[in-house]
Amino acid sequence: MPRLCLPLLALVILTLNLLPFGGSGDRLAAQPPGTEAAGFGQGSSTLPANEITNFKGALKGMRRNIVVVEKEDGSEALVALPEAISSFQFVAKATPAFLQRGMLVRFSANFGPGGVPLAPVEKITLFQPVDLRSLHGRTKEQFTPGIYSDANRGNRNQPMVGKLSIVGRLIGLAPNGVLAVQAGKIPVQVPVDANTTLEVRYNNLALAQEGDPVSVTGFYQPPNENQVKADRITITTDRVYGEYQPATERKSRRKRGDKADDDESDKALGSDPEKGDNPKPDDAQPETEKEDS
Repeated sequence: MPRLCLPLLALVILTLNLLPFGGSGDRLAAQPPGTEAAGFGQGSSTLPANEITNFKGALKGMRRNIVVVEKEDGSEALVALPEAISSFQFVAKATPAFLQRGMLVRFSANFGPGGVPLAPVEKITLFQPVDLRSLHGRTKEQFTPGIYSDANRGNRNQPMVGKLSIVGRLIGLAPNGVLAVQAGKIPVQVPVDANTTLEVRYNNLALAQEGDPVSVTGFYQPPNENQVKADRITITTDRVYGEYQPATERKSRRKRGDKADDDESDKALGSDPEKGDNPKPDDAQPETEKEDS
């Protein structure tokens, strides 16, 4: 049997080491982006988080970029935020009393010739600013003030005709039901009525409270099923923001002698639940004093 010379033997060994593991190619290439870090520093950092998980639970808090969730089985899950901040949402209902001048809103409406709205707006979504660097296309438009349509994508200042998506800052809501919004450089006025739905959809925990329901979709690296890299996190509540709450009901939560600011149940995680990250500007007028736009 002929003998292999040492240089040739070394070349064969090197070639074998460069072949894909198990013939499956790059193991990380097929995994969702960013999931290779789902081990939270425990175990091997080179192994991908490749097991899908879906679960529900209750919000316990947040530690830096990790959301702590108490799962329905009683265990505690540490959930890393999704890469796209638009996939991390707090959702609730609101009433017109919650509206404040300067809030960011988005909605769709049909406009006829001359930019005249053809019907009251069905739903208005309140949101807060986010880092746009991780967003693209239609998702980015949802957070960028302007006027958009499917026919003229990317043109924020197109003609006011047809079905349009409006994104802008709230100017005010007049007593006659006319909502005024500054959409980029263009002021827009649309009618609302009793059937118009107001929805809070924040990409932070400004209004969230401990115990709020949470649903999570994501990935984990076995066997660490409670260390999750989220693909989507949705937090909901049955609280209606802007809805009147009797003072006697609020006081009943506190014991005699307790200070008002000690009532943790009335606090959001990191902010005032009635204001969130939108403190009322000095020039904002009470709802009953807003001028007819």
